[in-house]
Amino acid sequence: MTKKKKLIKFKPPQKTEVKINTNLNPPMILDEKPSISLKYIDLGFKSFHDLRDGHNLKKFDTFLKKILASPNWSYVFNAYTKKPSNGAKSKQKIQSLGFDYTQIEMFHLRVSDKFRVHGFLSDYRFKLVWIDPNHEIDD
Repeated sequence: MTKKKKLIKFKPPQKTEVKINTNLNPPMILDEKPSISLKYIDLGFKSFHDLRDGHNLKKFDTFLKKILASPNWSYVFNAYTKKPSNGAKSKQKIQSLGFDYTQIEMFHLRVSDKFRVHGFLSDYRFKLVWIDPNHEIDD
């Protein structure tokens, strides 16, 4: 007996204007197929081990599947409430990774009510920096 795979259903995002800093990210990025990189993830802040509580590992897994199945970044930014992360911690992190914070926009995406992921776009890919299951980074 084979198990049927559960299909992930998408809710169309509400039509809102996507706010993207076009000086840092060209508008054509909005039409690109989303992908995610863990190259710059800071597991010193929170690790995947920290996702065990509150079904956060399941939420993160579902989030990743939906992001990767999304048609473009415009859809992702609307569906997951893209908001800038402009605080000192974000700027310091960007600089520590060898980037100029005036050239890179750090932002977070909403995974669930409290859960956020923080990162930036580079080479059309979301570079995940922090997993923030309790929305502790507030900048």
